[in-house]
Amino acid sequence: MRTYNMLANLPREQLWECLITGLQADIREYMMHVHKDFLHLAQASPEMCFQAIINASMDVENKKQCE
Repeated sequence: MRTYNMLANLPREQLWECLITGLQADIREYMMHVHKDFLHLAQASPEMCFQAIINASMDVENKKQCE
């Protein structure tokens, strides 16, 4: 994230919005549903945010496999 920030020269908040927009639609919807304050989480603690994305990805994948 830091490398892209340096290359893009964008404000941190805008980079997080780019990251969220780039997620798969089902993972993005899951994150917005489970973590309604996702953008605030991302700005406050990037490590927690990335872990939340990983957990969301695994939950979405598990749900797909169960269907």
